[in-house]
Amino acid sequence: MLRRIGHRLRRLVAADPAGGAASERHVRLTAELPVGQAAPLWRVQLEWVSTPQADGERLHLRAHVQTNFASALRPALASAATPHPALASGSRALAPNLAAHLGGLIQRAASRALAAPGIRMLAEPLLRLDLNTWIEIQASTASLAAGSHGLLPQAERLAQLGIVPRRAGEQPVAESWAGEAADGFAQVSVIQIDKHHLPEGLQRRLGDRPFSLAATIVNTAQEK
Repeated sequence: MLRRIGHRLRRLVAADPAGGAASERHVRLTAELPVGQAAPLWRVQLEWVSTPQADGERLHLRAHVQTNFASALRPALASAATPHPALASGSRALAPNLAAHLGGLIQRAASRALAAPGIRMLAEPLLRLDLNTWIEIQASTASLAAGSHGLLPQAERLAQLGIVPRRAGEQPVAESWAGEAADGFAQVSVIQIDKHHLPEGLQRRLGDRPFSLAATIVNTAQEK
């Protein structure tokens, strides 16, 4: 999956500006790894949209990764339930039989490992958490007055939280904010990259075309 994302970004950089405006492309992928009868232990949802934009192209990528230790693994370990088939959908979802088999292996391996008192003591805090990661990336080869800062995903929502990322200057921007939430912990990271921040080889491939990329990454750990 990460190779697909990287390939799409490389295509954005290598696109022929004289090739005419491309039509919008929209792809959704979902995969789940079940364990027990509750929520899936792991779920990933990926969506990307590629659209023509002025003199270039714009790519918008969203990803959500869930790891449900508290909601899925802990109940599975507390019961003798058989892992259910995957609920995944999408063109690249895990095959149900394979996902169920992997979920069963994880459940049995975790049960054996947690039978050791020392490992159980170390794992207990983790088994009370559900982890979530949201990633949103926007990249463009169009001429943008504000550069990567103008592509920043969820800028208004960040401002409501008191997060105002600085603009990229001579160096790319990578900033993070973290703090406690009502039921756990949250971290927000922002990345902004413009053409002059890229390696010289990529700049040569772009030629006269601009390039900007901005990303927002949110990580949460929710205690249940």
